[in-house]
Amino acid sequence: MPEGPSPVLDAEAAGQLEDATSTTLTMSLNSHMARGSAWMVGMRWTVRLMGLVSTVILARLLTPADYGIVTIAMMIVGLVEVFGRTGQNWALIRHPNPTREHYDSAWTVALMIGVGLGALIWLVSPLTSIYFHEPRAELVVKVLAFRTMLIGAQNIAVVNFQRRLQFNRQFWFSTTPSMISFFVGIVGALILRNYWALVIAMISEQFTGFVLGYVMEPFRPRISFKKVREIWNFSSWSLVTSVGIYLNTLIDRFAIGGFAGAAAMGRYFAAMDIATAPTQEIVEPMVAAMFPVMSKVQNDIAKRRELYLTVLYWSALICCAAAVGIALIADDMVDLVLGSQWEDVKPLVPWLALSYGVLGLTSSVYICFNTIGQPRYSARLQWLRLALLAAAVFPVAYGLHDLEKVAMTRFIVTVVITPTLFLAIARAFDLKLRDFAIVLWRPFAAATVMTLAILGVNSVIAFTGNPRLLIDILLGGCAYIGTIMTLWTVTGQPAGPERALWRTITGIKPWLARAY
Repeated sequence: MPEGPSPVLDAEAAGQLEDATSTTLTMSLNSHMARGSAWMVGMRWTVRLMGLVSTVILARLLTPADYGIVTIAMMIVGLVEVFGRTGQNWALIRHPNPTREHYDSAWTVALMIGVGLGALIWLVSPLTSIYFHEPRAELVVKVLAFRTMLIGAQNIAVVNFQRRLQFNRQFWFSTTPSMISFFVGIVGALILRNYWALVIAMISEQFTGFVLGYVMEPFRPRISFKKVREIWNFSSWSLVTSVGIYLNTLIDRFAIGGFAGAAAMGRYFAAMDIATAPTQEIVEPMVAAMFPVMSKVQNDIAKRRELYLTVLYWSALICCAAAVGIALIADDMVDLVLGSQWEDVKPLVPWLALSYGVLGLTSSVYICFNTIGQPRYSARLQWLRLALLAAAVFPVAYGLHDLEKVAMTRFIVTVVITPTLFLAIARAFDLKLRDFAIVLWRPFAAATVMTLAILGVNSVIAFTGNPRLLIDILLGGCAYIGTIMTLWTVTGQPAGPERALWRTITGIKPWLARAY
């Protein structure tokens, strides 16, 4: 009589099949993560490149006071708008199978909030004179209230671009309005030569996004309240987090606005824009791509831990290179990008660059808590950081009236709070101190070598201005990449971005041989 199948062999086969399936899933997730990050980074850098070109042009057509007026207006508008970030989009992305009722309910809430906040912005517009002592910004605030209403009326179904991991569609949806705004802003500045060019550009960007949302996505939302409570259970904590994020980014500017005028506000805004652009425009889109991917494995501790460490390593590579690099070339970069009338910006850039570099290392922590259904922890961490920052920044601002000291204070507080964020994510994702050390030590070492190389060369060369800037960029890039690749080789060539870079480098030789 033939024997039945061996239970041992069946168990082994099942285990092998499970391992193969797990490996395939991990590779698929990593692939989605890589493609999504590439599209999102490409999107942000397309927008940033247009913004950089626009800044170079507009900084020579407009004055620091023009930028200051718009900055003041946007601080008030943003402070109200942040209460519209109730996380309906994140709730839909994270939901395993949302129905039409979910989409309609999310859109209904967004529409009501948009209209209500638009009206509130109109009512609080006198704050521009009462607190910031800048009456010219009041009309700007009232005009931007229309922009807030457009945000609320946006087609909620564009969230499907991320739900379905269609990052290419998200790219075009996000970059097209920025392209329109770019051209409108330049033309407006050439004609008007004042801050209204910036306002018109912002309105045109939001209006284009509103129209494009209904063109690219055929879904037509309707008024519905059936799933509001279900969505709100998640999004209420997202709102608390969003308010904390917004206030964390602007708390120093609010403090400065209490003692300084529009020109000082404009200088601080320009310094922050230059200092943080490279870090934010790579790390933030990469983190945004992580949310829908990690949501697919939110209940698998091992896979979500692997995704987090992957994003952390990429963040460390980018933040160490960009933040430290900008701090080292700040003076020459300001001269090139902004011109001589922005001389006072130079002392601010290094501190702000380093501050946002450190911040970029922990930016994925908040998203991770949201993906595993614990947005309340994300909110608590944001507000803890806000409390410490406010407690330090306001006394410095009002006591010293010094923009550089304010920027320096932001950096110190960011460094102090960072270990608590790593500790929180370590507990949630079962990580050890050794895991963080393995991820961070090579980028930190490479940044140190880059710093020594640039400072050493600058101490002996006689070049200044653009020639020195070019030398520093080339030297710093070679020192950083060379150190990273050397350490990667010494440590056994582990999987990671260095392997992809090495394949690219080694692939050039055969291509050159065929070409010549």
